[in-house]
Amino acid sequence: MRSKWLFVAVATLGALGALGACQAPGPDVSSTEQLSVLTSPATSFTFANTQVGQTSAATDIIIKPGGSGSVASYDDVTTITASCPDFVISAVGLPAPVYRTVICTTCALQCVPAALPVCYTDEYVTYTFTAAFHPNVAVPSSCVVNITTNNATTRTITLYGTGTAPPIDIDVQPTSVAFGQVRRNSGSTPANIAVGNIGGATMTVSSVAVGGPFAITVGPTGSYTVGAGAVQGYEVTCNPTTLGALSGTFVVNSDDPVTPTVSVPLSCSGIDSALDINPNPIQIPTTRVGEPRTQSITLTNSGTANMMLQSVALTGTDMQMISAPPANTALAPGASATAQVRFGATASGQVTGMIAVGYDNLSRSGSISANALDTSMSLTPDGTVDLGPVCVGQSKDQSFTVRANAAGSFKITSLGSPAMPFSLAGPALPATVSGGGVNAVTFTVKTAPTTTGVATSSVAVGTDIPGGMARDIELSVEGLPAGVSPTPAELDFGTTMINSTTIGQNVQITNCSTGPVTLANARLEGTDAADFAIVQAPPSLSVAPTAQIAWLIVAQPHSAGAKTASFVVDGPDGPVSSALLAEGLSEGGVDDPSAGDPGSYYTCSTGSPAASWPVTIALGALLVRRRRR
Repeated sequence: MRSKWLFVAVATLGALGALGACQAPGPDVSSTEQLSVLTSPATSFTFANTQVGQTSAATDIIIKPGGSGSVASYDDVTTITASCPDFVISAVGLPAPVYRTVICTTCALQCVPAALPVCYTDEYVTYTFTAAFHPNVAVPSSCVVNITTNNATTRTITLYGTGTAPPIDIDVQPTSVAFGQVRRNSGSTPANIAVGNIGGATMTVSSVAVGGPFAITVGPTGSYTVGAGAVQGYEVTCNPTTLGALSGTFVVNSDDPVTPTVSVPLSCSGIDSALDINPNPIQIPTTRVGEPRTQSITLTNSGTANMMLQSVALTGTDMQMISAPPANTALAPGASATAQVRFGATASGQVTGMIAVGYDNLSRSGSISANALDTSMSLTPDGTVDLGPVCVGQSKDQSFTVRANAAGSFKITSLGSPAMPFSLAGPALPATVSGGGVNAVTFTVKTAPTTTGVATSSVAVGTDIPGGMARDIELSVEGLPAGVSPTPAELDFGTTMINSTTIGQNVQITNCSTGPVTLANARLEGTDAADFAIVQAPPSLSVAPTAQIAWLIVAQPHSAGAKTASFVVDGPDGPVSSALLAEGLSEGGVDDPSAGDPGSYYTCSTGSPAASWPVTIALGALLVRRRRR
């Protein structure tokens, strides 16, 4: 029990005996062992298709208190976390309380001989955070959002969205190249430049050129095309003939309607030196975040006299000198020494640095660049995956697709085997998933229930993503008996403001007979049938063997209190039904049952004349509370 939230029962002493069989039970206060919060949407949300680089409209995700009827609850939402490059989560004001308090009374305004105690919501406090979709690649993406309550209990909701490519979108990397110092009348080490098309249609490049003391040594300079997602590589060198700072540009002209011309600044400095640095510029091979790279650098005496290496120093973000020649290392003509530089790759993006070498009371420097790519796995579907109702003796397949929704590639290294009645069929491992959504790897889970009821298991997807953990997919299936069965057996729409419409939920009817069946007369029955509505019906009421059809139902409470009804449809062996539950909440939050029909609240009868005493049991809080919805 939570010590800071003290619930009390205030009752007239003369009525305690009469209420023994009917008063509300004590408050059900959540603990780390009990998951009481609910979410709306319940398990997943799919965003509308969004163009790469743009952001969708944000959607609200509401965390609601659990409990119903006379059951109260109190939880603290402590953290909301997600590690997904394509989704933006905004959760402010945490930790935040989510609770529901209940008042029970044994007498309405006009008492009747056998008073019926009623329970209704006193305060109903929710927490709302927002999510938006911002795709970086033109592929379907997913994101599991973890909702932690009371520092331990976790609930998840899975977000889905599909990025769409703009028609043509040029991407030239890197955005600048610094060659550093280059010996006069010699050529630098080639620097790599990539001209890519991250659009969805073929791009036409009309020309590529460089200016100044720079030359394209690899790559076309005339007109050519680049397909969607493709890249054309170039190698560029600096060839100074004079001393001092030099500059130029690498210019690409294309039919990109937004950026028809892209210019990449180039720079180098012509020097006279007997010390040769190779490579120069030093481009450390692209790596992934969390996957450091080491680069060897060779220092050579290209002169005709002995050389003294006096010092080797390194500057640059996330770079470290692993080894270097000792101070005052002698190099004969043509001799070399080696230094090693480590790029930590602790964050994504391009970084630059410089190695400075002192020799014979002179100095020489070399430019260093490195790039680390984010790596992220998108799994569709993800999180909790319900394979739905399946007839005993039949089977159902669920396909899963793995993509890289960031620039870095990765490998699927393992796929855990689920327990019966599930089985898995996957690709040969390890399986490479290329960055930027270039390819997809799929595997399939089959379920074949042999008994009725719900069965669960899981599949762990292991990868070589640096620092990554295996992704767990929670599986469930409900085995159905022969005949016609409704699922789920109960639809709980939760608490909503009166005259507001909830999110729709489906009732499915599955035919586990050996032949087709025809259903009839789908309807809502029960005391509060008017507080629910069928908003979508199947086009046909004929159901083939092992097939299913569905009705979409919403709740719209027209008064405060609990609402119960049933969805009923006639089958070949009689009616089948699913229970419908909801609760209406008035604007004021405290709903006085004396103003309405006690039958619309949580009621029970003591069967005793003493129960007609006007007694109230208040399940409330002895502290100042904020009212939020």
